[in-house]
Amino acid sequence: MTFPELDYIRWAKALPKAAVNLARSGIEVCPPSLLGLTAKDLVTTLPVAYGYRPLREAIARRYGVSVEQTFTVSGGTSFANWIAIAAALDGCGRGTEVIVERPTYEPLLKIPASFGHRVRRLDRKFEHGYAIDLDQLASLVHSRTRLAIVTNLHNPSGARIDLPTLRAMASMLARVKGYLLVDEVYLECTFGSRPLSSVHAGPNVIVTNSLTKAYGLDGLRAGWMLGPPAIVRAAARVHNLTANNGVAPGEQMTLAAFRHLKAIDQRAHAILDRNLATVRGFLSREPRLDALVPGGGNIVFPRVPRGMDTDALAARLRDRYSTLVVPGRFFESPRHIRFSFGCRPATLARGLANLSRALDDLS
Repeated sequence: MTFPELDYIRWAKALPKAAVNLARSGIEVCPPSLLGLTAKDLVTTLPVAYGYRPLREAIARRYGVSVEQTFTVSGGTSFANWIAIAAALDGCGRGTEVIVERPTYEPLLKIPASFGHRVRRLDRKFEHGYAIDLDQLASLVHSRTRLAIVTNLHNPSGARIDLPTLRAMASMLARVKGYLLVDEVYLECTFGSRPLSSVHAGPNVIVTNSLTKAYGLDGLRAGWMLGPPAIVRAAARVHNLTANNGVAPGEQMTLAAFRHLKAIDQRAHAILDRNLATVRGFLSREPRLDALVPGGGNIVFPRVPRGMDTDALAARLRDRYSTLVVPGRFFESPRHIRFSFGCRPATLARGLANLSRALDDLS
């Protein structure tokens, strides 16, 4: 096993402070008061075996699955993804193949490669609204395929995979005894009614999620996995070798967040709904950016004019306008930038104005 450098994560951790940060991928930090914490929530230990059972029960209720289909980790969706991939590939030998969407979030590409497996790519094209090409997927799935990995909502574009498509994907993989892993951390941000979790697309679907991107609770590092009981049991074995148990205060505070999730969700959407309208208006007035406007999430991934260097654009924004965005090369798309609209509305308006000014400078 090898541990490759993650270029995007290293870049993100080295970012300087800026007046406007549109590079972060979550919503504005949630105030602790919304969790309704009491003195009883300040704990140093909890009765745990394989996750704090009251928390697993709360997650199971929310997503309509059994407790046996849930597994919790302290480490957010990032660690949940590592655990889920390791569990799905448990016992697989050389020659095992993993399908990963392109473009994608870098760790999802490099985790299976670090285990020594062959990675094949499923293209999600800008020209097609980043939709899943079922014909291409069918051409990639064969007897050596063990796992396919996608994000929903798509990271970096925010595009959504509908449930019929997910069911078709799961069915293809089931025929070769493979699994479909869906990172749906951004699905929590979907505007309007909350869609059904991808775990309901088939008995071979594994889902990872957390409270970070949609609710501004990054610091809790609360992550979980939903999936077949056999994969949950494999995840428990992997977890025994890595972290063993979760962090008691974090699990207790996460449970408190689930108990008050209605208020936390309302606060999040008071920001996101207003900001989505701002983003739609901005993109309609800014002809130099071509983008799929997502129906949810808090990120957008516009394409810049041909010939423009998005690293130079990001540097101009940073150095002259104290504004941060993500160059698209970190998501295998050098003509794009990714920015978040999960910040305060006034901060977003300032950042978008600065983006237009930087485009002026480089045009």
